[in-house]
Amino acid sequence: MKAFRKKVKKNRIYREYVDVINGKLQLSHREADVLATLLQLNREWGTMVKDAGNILSTDVRRVLMRETRITKTNLARYTTALKKKGVLVDVGNGNLQLNETFIPEFDEKGNCEVMFILDVV
Repeated sequence: MKAFRKKVKKNRIYREYVDVINGKLQLSHREADVLATLLQLNREWGTMVKDAGNILSTDVRRVLMRETRITKTNLARYTTALKKKGVLVDVGNGNLQLNETFIPEFDEKGNCEVMFILDVV
């Protein structure tokens, strides 16, 4: 098995993670920015997001728009694109959560591993 390593600064880990999985997702630059910020907020605000039951609560949307410098209208476009690609899933009552498949897992050192399996058809 081939392993590729890259040293990443802690504040860029989510952006780098999204860049790695973007080969599968085919996100635009802005969609990738939104996803990276959502992943970061999901980890930093985990309890609050779970309690709210919605990754796009008002507080999260405000931070997301400020951090990515996008308007409310564009945020709606990008989140719709993320829903269509299966990154955001509807959990009922209009609430959205990140698809668990796309949430990175970190080891005790803070490292993240991603494995791709290419099935030949």
